[in-house]
Amino acid sequence: MALILFAGLCAADSAKAASYVNPNQVYSYERMTYDMKVLARKYPSIVQYRSLGKTPYGREIWAIKLGKGDATVFYNSSHHAREWLTTNLVMEMIDQYSEAYMAKRTFEGYNVQSVLNNTSIWFVPMVNPDGVTLQQKGLNAFPKSIHSKLIKMNNGSRNFKRWKANAQGIDLNRQYPANWDSLSRNSSVKSPSFKNFSGYRPLQAVEAQKIAQFTAFVDPEITISYHTSGRILYWHFKNKPQFIDRDRRIAEAYGRMSRYTLVKPSSNPSGGGYKDWFIQTYNRPGLTPELSYGVYETNPPISVFNEEWKRNRKAALYVAAEGDKLWEAKVSDANYNITTFEKVPLYDRPNTSHKTKLTLNPAYVKVTGTYKDYLRIGTTYGPKWIKKGYYINGTYKKISMPILLTEKTQLHSMPFTAKAGTYINPQTVKAVKSYNGWYAIQTVNGEKWIKPVNAVLNFNPVEANEQAVITTAVDWYDYPHTTKKRAVQLQPQTVTVKQVWGTWRYVTAAEGEGWIK
Repeated sequence: MALILFAGLCAADSAKAASYVNPNQVYSYERMTYDMKVLARKYPSIVQYRSLGKTPYGREIWAIKLGKGDATVFYNSSHHAREWLTTNLVMEMIDQYSEAYMAKRTFEGYNVQSVLNNTSIWFVPMVNPDGVTLQQKGLNAFPKSIHSKLIKMNNGSRNFKRWKANAQGIDLNRQYPANWDSLSRNSSVKSPSFKNFSGYRPLQAVEAQKIAQFTAFVDPEITISYHTSGRILYWHFKNKPQFIDRDRRIAEAYGRMSRYTLVKPSSNPSGGGYKDWFIQTYNRPGLTPELSYGVYETNPPISVFNEEWKRNRKAALYVAAEGDKLWEAKVSDANYNITTFEKVPLYDRPNTSHKTKLTLNPAYVKVTGTYKDYLRIGTTYGPKWIKKGYYINGTYKKISMPILLTEKTQLHSMPFTAKAGTYINPQTVKAVKSYNGWYAIQTVNGEKWIKPVNAVLNFNPVEANEQAVITTAVDWYDYPHTTKKRAVQLQPQTVTVKQVWGTWRYVTAAEGEGWIK
C-alpha cells in the first residue's frame, strides 16, 4: 500500500473552525474522495491517505491517517450502505481536528497537538462505497448489464433507499469470522440480498477482506465501527474476563460522552460483525456506536447530523488518548542517548511492515522507548523506530592521537560490530575518535573503527641521529612493545640511534634495524 503524502477550540467555536468538509449534505463517494485530497493538501504534515484496494466496481477503499504518533486507533464507517451519515461524521472529525492541530488550539479540553503527536488515528470513512453509491444514486450509477440482478436482490424494487449490503448483496458486517458459522446457519437470508446475507463464507467480500488485512497492518489499540441507528453502544463480544474491567471503563466513558446507551452483554451474541471479530482476535476494546435516533430501513436524515456531531465531536480524541495509554503500557520506557554509525531506515511502528521511506543518517539521538528489537527515537516527523543494531550507548570522544599498529588490524564500520571488514598492515595511524578501547581512523575508504591489539598509543617518537655503544647482548624488538621481541639478541657493538620513544630506541646495527630498551 503506497502512502500518499502532501507534504484548541472551545465548544462554541468548534463547528466554525474548519470549512473544507461540509457534513450537512448527502455525502457521496466522490465528495469524500475530493475532500480527502483537499485535507491532505491543506494539512500535509498530519493528513495522509492510501487506497486499500478497489471494490468490484472499481471504487477505491480509502484509508486516511491523521496524526504522527506510533500509538494507533482505528475508526471505520459505512460498512452498511444506508448508514453513510457515519462517513459525514468521521470526515468532519478529520477536518476539525486538523485545523485545531495546526492552530495549536485545544478542542473540547484536549490538547490536539499532544494527542496527534502521540497517536495516529486511522479512518476508513467508507468501507462500502459501491453500496453507498447504489443507495444514494440508484441503478444509474451501475452498468445496465447488472440492473436486473440488483433489482432481484432488492426484492423487485427499484427504490434502493433501504439498501444495506455491498453491490454483491453481502452484508459486510456479517462477514467477519467471529461466530460466523452459527450466524450463517441461523440466518433466514440464504442468498444475496439488500440486507442480512452473511455470504457463503467469512471474508468472502473484498471490502471485508481489505478491512481485516488493514486492521492487522494498523494493529490498533482500540477500534470504533460506526453504524446507525438507535443511539446505543455495543462493546461486548465474549470478552475475556481479564479484559472486562478495561473494556467496560472505556465503553462507559464513551457512553457518557455521546449519551448513547450501553447494550447489555449477551450470553449468546450473534457475531459476524467487525467489532465482534476485533475483540475476539485482538483481545482489545472494540466499540460499535449506533448514531441517530431510530430510523427504519433507510438512512438517517441529514437534519440529525448536528446533534450527532455534538455527541461525538471529541470521541476520536478520547479514543486516541486512551489508545496511547494502552500502547505505552506495552513499550518499555527509556531515557538514554545512542550514537548510530550507518544510515538506517525509520519505522512508524516497531514492525517491518511499517518501514517508511525516511532514513536516519549517522547521528546522536535520544531513545525514549524500546519494544522487542526496536528503539523509539524522536524526530521532526514524530516518534519513529529503528532496529536495534549498529549503535553505541552514549557517544564517542573526539581525539587526535597517533597509534602504532604492531599487528594486522581489521577495519570496522563502528565499534563492537562483528561485520567482516578489510585489514590494514602494521603502521602508524591517526585516531580521531575513541570509545571504550575502540578508535576511529581515516582511511582511503572513509572513517573506520579499529580495536588494536598490542598497539602503542600516543606514539610520537623523537627523531635522533647519534651513536650509542652496546656493551652486553640485549633483546631487541620489531616494534616498541614487549610482545614483539625477536628470537635473537643484539650483540655488543656501536649502533646509530634513529628514534627515541620513552625508554625505547630505534637503532641501526650490523644485523639490521630494530628497537631496544
